[in-house]
Amino acid sequence: MGRVSPLTIFAFLFLLGFAIRAAGVIAMHQYRDLARYELERVAISLASTHVFGNPYALPTGPTAHVSPGYPLLLAALFRIFGTGVHAEIIKQGIACAVTAFQYAILPAVARALTIDIRAGLLAGFIGAIAPVKLQTQTMGDWETTIIGIILMLLAVLTVGLWKRQDFSVRHAIFMGLCWGISLLFCSALLSLFFVLMLPGIFLASRTNRASYVGFCLVETAVVAVCLSPWVIRNYYALGSPIVTRSNVGIELRVSNNDVAGPNEHFNFLNGVYHIYHPLQNPTEALKVRAMGEVAYNKEAKQEAMSWIHSHPARFVQLTMGRLFWFWLYYDGEHMGKTVFLYLTRLLGAIGLVYVFRKDLITGLVLSLILLIFPLPNYLVHVGLRHSFPIDWLLILTTAVALIHWRDESSGRLHVSSEFQRSLIETS
Repeated sequence: MGRVSPLTIFAFLFLLGFAIRAAGVIAMHQYRDLARYELERVAISLASTHVFGNPYALPTGPTAHVSPGYPLLLAALFRIFGTGVHAEIIKQGIACAVTAFQYAILPAVARALTIDIRAGLLAGFIGAIAPVKLQTQTMGDWETTIIGIILMLLAVLTVGLWKRQDFSVRHAIFMGLCWGISLLFCSALLSLFFVLMLPGIFLASRTNRASYVGFCLVETAVVAVCLSPWVIRNYYALGSPIVTRSNVGIELRVSNNDVAGPNEHFNFLNGVYHIYHPLQNPTEALKVRAMGEVAYNKEAKQEAMSWIHSHPARFVQLTMGRLFWFWLYYDGEHMGKTVFLYLTRLLGAIGLVYVFRKDLITGLVLSLILLIFPLPNYLVHVGLRHSFPIDWLLILTTAVALIHWRDESSGRLHVSSEFQRSLIETS
């Protein structure tokens, strides 16, 4: 293996992962599915009318329902190739490539995180051959696959920052740009951005703490500059300087009501969306158009909070259910998928302990990602796609556990053989 170049390994894992997912797309004919959800509807609106808006059942005007990054990319694709099957094939092909790329770079990510390269190779191979969330990985309807790569990049950059303690202005600008662009693709990373700042204060040496505080201020300023076009646009288009997204009220109300459950798919099948969501309910879409998106979401949020206040036990039950479904998603129709997900959660947690023992900084960064990133999902219903951005991390730490146990087993076998040899020689 030492003679195989990193580029060859990358190419092998990429082609393997891409081929398996492309085969799944072709076998399932999923490119014929032209159902459009909010993000794609915004991209189509942008491509055809130059309006970043209209995410619901009826045209409702400008929106901040989705983060701007991925819709801008999809709008370019729809503008060039149209919105039919041809464009869908290209979109899904790109999604297959993005997913394959994610697993192909796992060996490099492991090396950058000072994790055993063998674990990175094993994790890359496992991820490439196991498309347990095939539609999430290949449909390209959401920015989910890109967020996984973003989390990889941010984990590597944060570990490197804390270890090298390069708190120069130039590095602060670079980190701010990386975080700012990432937040334009996934606003849910904002809390992680601030949380990952805090340990640096304690990890920085005493002589560097003042420099680190300055670093954080510059980094935050650059992030604010990156987000400012989106905030300004929202102020003029929607009448409110929204920093992240405007859909909190809708999602809270759809997920917390008398008929809702913790599982997103079941809520759709049970008609919860058709009651509460303006994508499936034209009457609600008319209300959005009449009230304006910001006012509508404010009212929806008030309704959700009122329901939560009057049903505290049911809210706790839903929250615990969402926590369960996020980490231990059960798919009764595909038990192999369920077993894989459960194993990577269990073994991944064990592997994370081994990472901690070897490298405190890497273990701390990965743990904070696993702790903070899922938090919003405990308040709204959960689907398979919501946990996909951290799947690479759990597969990597699963591989760490497997490699560790293999080394321990080999060591025990080596000690046993040496002991037996000594007994023979003595006799």
